Order: sequence, then structure tokens, then C-alpha cells
Amino acid sequence: MISWNLRIAVMNLVVGMAVVTPGRGSDDQPRGPVNSQGQPEVLDLIIKETPKPDYDSPAPAQVSGRVLLRTVAGSGPRSGEEISGVQGVSVTDGYSVVKTDAQGRYTLKPNKDSVFVYITRPAGHDVRGDWYKPLADRVDFELQAALQGEEDYIFVHVTDTHVSRNIRSHQGLTRFVQEVNALSPRPRFVVNSGDLLDLHKALISKPESGQRDFRAYVGIMNHLTMPYYNVAGDHTDSSYRIEQFPRGDHRCGKPLYWEYLGPHFFSFEYGKIHFASIDFGYHLGKRQIPVGGKLLEYPTNQVQPIHVEWIKQDLAQRTRGTFVVTTSEADLGKHCSGFERIAREHDIRLQLVGDSHVVTHKARSVPYRSGGALAGCWWNAKTRQLCPDLSPQGYLIYRVKGDKLEHFYKGLGQRIAITSHRVGAPLRGRVEIQAHLVHPRPGETLQYTVGGKSWHAMQEVGRPFYRALYSAAIDTSSLPDGLAEFAVRSTLSDEVRPRKFVVVNGDESSRFAADATLTFAVSPATSWTTPRAPAAKVDVLFNGKRVGVLAPGARQKYSFVIPAAGLRSVNTLSFRFTLPSDGFSFGSPQLTLGGKVFRDPRDDAIRQVRLAHWGDDAEDWGGFIAGAAEPPDESPFHRRQNVFCFLVAPVE
Repeated sequence: MISWNLRIAVMNLVVGMAVVTPGRGSDDQPRGPVNSQGQPEVLDLIIKETPKPDYDSPAPAQVSGRVLLRTVAGSGPRSGEEISGVQGVSVTDGYSVVKTDAQGRYTLKPNKDSVFVYITRPAGHDVRGDWYKPLADRVDFELQAALQGEEDYIFVHVTDTHVSRNIRSHQGLTRFVQEVNALSPRPRFVVNSGDLLDLHKALISKPESGQRDFRAYVGIMNHLTMPYYNVAGDHTDSSYRIEQFPRGDHRCGKPLYWEYLGPHFFSFEYGKIHFASIDFGYHLGKRQIPVGGKLLEYPTNQVQPIHVEWIKQDLAQRTRGTFVVTTSEADLGKHCSGFERIAREHDIRLQLVGDSHVVTHKARSVPYRSGGALAGCWWNAKTRQLCPDLSPQGYLIYRVKGDKLEHFYKGLGQRIAITSHRVGAPLRGRVEIQAHLVHPRPGETLQYTVGGKSWHAMQEVGRPFYRALYSAAIDTSSLPDGLAEFAVRSTLSDEVRPRKFVVVNGDESSRFAADATLTFAVSPATSWTTPRAPAAKVDVLFNGKRVGVLAPGARQKYSFVIPAAGLRSVNTLSFRFTLPSDGFSFGSPQLTLGGKVFRDPRDDAIRQVRLAHWGDDAEDWGGFIAGAAEPPDESPFHRRQNVFCFLVAPVE
């Protein structure tokens, strides 16, 4: 059993947290009042009236209407408003999609389960009033010309906000809203890719809990000075059941989402991108999991066939010349039948996803990027504002210029980030450490230190959107092998970002009296990722020398003797693949020497986060992924890593 004090000490040692330097000015604090702990006071809730499904009226056999454009004609005393129909706007009930004609007219036959009629925002236009409305015989929509061009714009991707009765979720969401509103130039919109709330996945949360949490989420997000779009996610469903609603696909548990946020399948266009929001969490009673001695119904986590057809229709109707970016809780390649074919036919170039609470990018046939988690480890204060992969709680910021996208990840409440070399990364010889500073103030620069003895200026190397980039060249050959702390600070604020690295230049001065044993299990059974064994043989390298071979297709525990003569104070484990595209999953590697067990510093740090959040039972959950093969995917319990370090002391 590990004490909480020890756990926190290890986390501080390996991960490194923000440090406050007394007497320095600060610009990284949240806008607005803060409480005694430095957290922002929760914003007053703004609850706006939203269109509600009309369950008491029968679904009409047909819906018709017009999409109109309001413009200002003429100038001076002769100026006035003109209203005309808009051709080519997509109108949908979430099941079928039609286009408006030359006069802006449309006719739609709604599905029996439909609850809304709504439009796809066309690029260069904003919707006046509501973009979705309850089913009725006649439904009109109105557009106006957008005030800003859409060739060059910024948007924010946040995910896994997990709002609940936990006050930290309200404070964190408040800070997020304040930070995004303070960005200049202002982002055009925000997308949240799922798990907006922290309701139970098994659809057992009480209705009042859903009402409370939805009110908190929308009440804080409504302070944003730009639109925000949402994906439902399997934590966002409510406990409403079929007997409570006379119409609608209520088996999926969406009525509360509809009440506060509208349709859960929709699209909008901005510039050259057609954004499509897709929900795959459906409570159809097809997946039962034993919990506490009971079988509970969980979502199927599969896009239903009728909604796959909607996706095809929606993308087929997108404006000519646009490409597609999807937002969903997770990779649709796993959750939507025929998705790869749909992507090829309709030019889907990127998926914005969440759910995993890690920051990662998958360059698959349909690439996806996971946006970390605003909630980190579900707003657990014991994890020190970290995600399970040691990323800070945060969100992604994108710049779109034409058909090009660039991005960066911003830690919540953080302006400084070390952007190269992950925690515990091995450094050899001369290396370049990179960092960024968000919204630098006049005269503000970054400095660095190694070991905290003296501070040196970093060199500014660029100014992309929102931030200044800095670099510092470090000659690690002048440092002893072992842990080294690199830290970055601002010259005008009190924010300091430290990070532990491992210097491993191959110092052989240490002498060991006994052999050591290296052990790990390849592709252990797990419920968190798809296990994978290597497809061809893999050489196991210890300090660059082969000590053994992994057999192709073998899922087993391996043990290798490391002779004393081959041990150093800092040792590395790596792998040489016969096939460049090969890879495998494996449990945490361990080096045993003199009865002591040594692990990689990153492994230790991740284990401490797991222990802090999930408790002692989680100590041995998960592992790592080596190589380039896909899957498995990175997750809260599996991290991609190809080099491991073991820091040991010589045995006298």
C-alpha cells in the first residue's frame, strides 16, 4: 500500500507542476473574481429559451417552408430591407435531407420519430433566430450575411467537460469560457465532442440530476460570445424512458439533450469545411454489463442504420468544393458501419473526437485527433489537474486557412507549455527544447533553467496564431546521467512549467555486482484496448544491445537476464522491428535488481495518476503500445512509447 503523501511526492518529482514565484506579476489568472483557492467564481447561469419538441401534437404528414435571406438594399434615405429565398440550403428532420429550390422553398416528409426540423448553416451566412424548430406543417428559417470572412478563422475543440454536482466542474467550465472569450482574435465557434455531463452510462441517473447538470452546462456555456456545437456522448443521456414520451426515438435517452441543445445529428458549414456532428450512443438494450450484482443496460455505441443513411444524405448534399470534418465521441471507424467507404466518397479528412481523455492523433485512412479532456481525470483534485496521459486539463485551438488546418493544445489556466519531449523522455547529446507562450504581453519573453541554478533566455523562433514559440539548445553531455529538471518561466508573470527528463549519454562508470532481470507481458488480456502481438519477430534491445527476441504472434510473459556487466546507472529498453509497420501492446516493463523493482519514470508518473483517481486496484491496469501498428489506440490505460528508462544505483 502506497501512502498518499508518497504518491503526491512521486507525482511532483516526475511530472512537475506550476510553481509560483512571489512578487512577479501574473497574466494567467482567470478573468473575473476568484475565490480563496484562486479558482474562478462560478458564472451565474444564463438559461435561454430553446425550441422544445411538441410531443402532444401528432407528427405532420408533410413539412414545408422557406429559407429566406434578409439583406439591406440601397443606401441613405432609400435604404431598406429585402427578403429573398435562398437556393441550395439543406433542410432535415434528422432522418432525411432535402434542398431548397430557387425560391428557397422545401418540402419534407418527416420520419415518425422526428422531433425537429432544422437547416445546415451555409458558409458565409448566419442564422437569424433558431437553427432548429419543432415539427409543424409550416417551418421557415431566416439567414443573414455573416459579418466576417471565412477564409481564415479560428475555432476551439473542447471535449469531456463532465459537468456534475462537483463544484470543480463548474469552476473549470467557467475558467474555460473566460479564457475562450478573452482570445483575440475571437474564435468563431466552439465544438464539444462528447461527454458534456457526467450522468451514468447505464441510463440510471435520476431525471432531476439530468436537469440540474444540463442547466449548469448550458448556463455557463451560454456566456460564450460565439456559438457552440455539441455531441451528445454516452454520459449525456438522461433517465427518461419510453413510457414518458409519446413520440420520438426516446429509447436512446436523448430527450433532455433535445430539450436543452436540440438535434443530436446535424451539420454546419464554415468556409471550405462541412462539419458533421454524429452521435453513436444508443440505449437499445443490446449491451448488458453486470454492475454490483445487477445486469445494467449500456449503450450499444454504434451508429444506428437509419442514422448512417442520414449521414450519407447529409454529406452528399454538402456544398460543392467543401471537405468534411466530423465531430463524435470516438473514432467512427469503430462505431459506424461503412464509415471508411463514406469517408472516401465524401472527402472526410479529419475526425474531432474525445472520450479517451488523452491527447493523440491517429493517421489512419480516416484520421482522428483526440482533444484530451477539460475534466482531466474527471475533475479529481488528487490528480493535480492532469489527464491520464499526463497532459494537463485543456482543449485544442484550431486555425483554418483555406483548406489547411493547424492546431495546438492549451492547458486550462496555462499560458506556458513545453511542447517537445514528453515527461521522462530520454535525452542524449545536444537537444533542442521547445516551448510556447500564449498571448505574450509587450516585452514578455521566456527563460529556461536546468536544475534551477540559473535562468537563461530562450530564443523566439516564430509567432503563429495566438502564441510565441521559443527554443533552447541544451548540451546534455555536460550533465550527469539521471533525472534532470528543465523549467520554463515567463519574464512578466509568475507561471513556471517544469518537466523531468532522463539524461542518458551512456555513462559506464557505474559497476554492478549482480545480474538483473527484465520482465514484461506481451498482449495481456484487457478490457480497455484490443490486445496485439507482433506480426514478425522483434529484437529486444537493452542499452542498445540485443538481449532477446519476441516471437511473432506470441501473447506471453517474457523474462530476460541482464548481465551485471551490461548494467548502467541509466538503462534503456527499446525494440527493433522486422516489419516497419509492426507493433504490439504490452504490460509495464520492470527491471528487478537486488530484490528491488525499477520502472520507467513515465510509467511511474502515469501509475500515480491512476492510483490517485481509481485507487489501489488500478495500479496494474493498462500498459503501453510499441511500434507503428494500429490498433490498439491510446487510452487512459495505454500509452504509445518506444523507449523506456530504468534508473538504478550500483550495488556495492
